[in-house]
Amino acid sequence: MDQKEQLIEDDSEEAANPARGALSLALAPARISIGQSKVSLNWRLNMTNTGDAHVVSLRIWSDLVSAHSSIPSNEQLGGPDMADAQPQAIPLLAPGEKESLAGEWHLMRDEVRPVDNAPDRLILPLARFRLVGAGMLPFRMAFIIGNPPKPNDNRLRALQLDGGLKIHSRLAARAIW
Repeated sequence: MDQKEQLIEDDSEEAANPARGALSLALAPARISIGQSKVSLNWRLNMTNTGDAHVVSLRIWSDLVSAHSSIPSNEQLGGPDMADAQPQAIPLLAPGEKESLAGEWHLMRDEVRPVDNAPDRLILPLARFRLVGAGMLPFRMAFIIGNPPKPNDNRLRALQLDGGLKIHSRLAARAIW
């Protein structure tokens, strides 16, 4: 693909999802607890209205799944399931205004799919959000969560799944879609 084709493709992707230009999202995972029966993640979502219009009646659905190469991308990134996720709401987000939401997700251990090709059992949690509000097009966004990257590496590191209770408080999140 030449440079002109790449620019056209980038422009069409932004045109297909202008909501990303209106809201800036950053996920701050606070703590993940990996126990015998479930995985629990405490989180904060920081949002900024970077657009020129007010976003009214913003509703946010979210959930937590484990990323896995055997699951098609459209299925992994297609969530959250709005029937199961509890919505959170922000009445009004003016241009330039910032807002934060906090919550906790639980993922049962039998729903966790360990990372393939790892000598140890590892998990890469995937946080999925769906945002709907007046003044913007609905959109979805996902964040991969893990240990911070090693120096000179930008990849998040998977979390250890085996053993007893593990609590990770030094976490990082990266938007993947």
